[in-house]
Amino acid sequence: MSRWLRHPLVWGSISLGLLTLIAWRSRAWEVLDRLGDVDLRPLLVAIALNALTAFAWAARSSDLLAGTGRHVPIRALIPMTAFANTINNVTPGSVGELVRLYLLRAHHSVDYTTGSAIVVVERVVAIALLGASAVIVWGGWLVGLWPPLTIGALMIVGLLPCLVYRMGLRPSGMLRFAPLGPLIGRQRWATVDRTLRRVDAAVADLLSNPRRAVAFAGWTAVVFGTYTSQLMLVAAAIGRDIDPAVAWGALGLGIMAGVLSLLPFGLGSADLVLVALLGVAGIPAAEAAAIAFGYRIVSTLPLGLAGVASYAFLSARLPHGQAGEAARAAGAGLRDDS
Repeated sequence: MSRWLRHPLVWGSISLGLLTLIAWRSRAWEVLDRLGDVDLRPLLVAIALNALTAFAWAARSSDLLAGTGRHVPIRALIPMTAFANTINNVTPGSVGELVRLYLLRAHHSVDYTTGSAIVVVERVVAIALLGASAVIVWGGWLVGLWPPLTIGALMIVGLLPCLVYRMGLRPSGMLRFAPLGPLIGRQRWATVDRTLRRVDAAVADLLSNPRRAVAFAGWTAVVFGTYTSQLMLVAAAIGRDIDPAVAWGALGLGIMAGVLSLLPFGLGSADLVLVALLGVAGIPAAEAAAIAFGYRIVSTLPLGLAGVASYAFLSARLPHGQAGEAARAAGAGLRDDS
């Protein structure tokens, strides 16, 4: 199995498929017609910022893994997180994280319980922070709230996961109460329940640690801040200035719409919300659409290409004898890690 996955025809074909999906969703061939006469300098800066996004993703993962006693260098996690985020964008419901569980196990011997805890924190908690911050920033701009109050509210939101877990509340433990027993059988559900208990305990250990929680919120803020800067740079390229609060709020709410849709890249839902909110901020519809499209070109497309390259890199270097677990990656977290 490992030899099959490492074969160039296999990972090359999958890479080509990923490239096709990315090109189709970003509609790269329309770039000249949609953006028209633009200043390329802000766009080049926006594209360069993707390096910061990839680094922040990996640094966030590395810090969380260190909190569990697994020390994986940032440079080793850059291709892994880039690939996982690409798969998340082209498959429903963030399926890429299931692949990342396998890659962490295969390349760095990270057990599935620990990997699952990292994924829960990075996906569920990060998305919650994005949604809450977008609502606060957009609402603050809409009502003209004094900026220091908005910043204070954002700081509280960033610390909230830590406060919740230190109070003894365990939101991640709610996963155990899903009514899946009758569907999968009592014996299998007992195994699932034991695994979810271990994942919940690992998540609690991470989020109840103030230093880890602050670092996680900080790196997540870097990611969202980079997205916001890219949107503002795209707007600047067509001669339009956007308030940072408008950019953060509109983009964050658009991303949330895409996440909740469970469709690849949001399949237009994220773009629709973004364009609508930019319109509320006074940007003409045609320009708002061009900005949304430009953001796809400078952010979604380059990060997607980086993910495809990362897949090829990781697949060609799968350790011998471990790749046979790939087909079981989705269910591995439901088994004992022995």
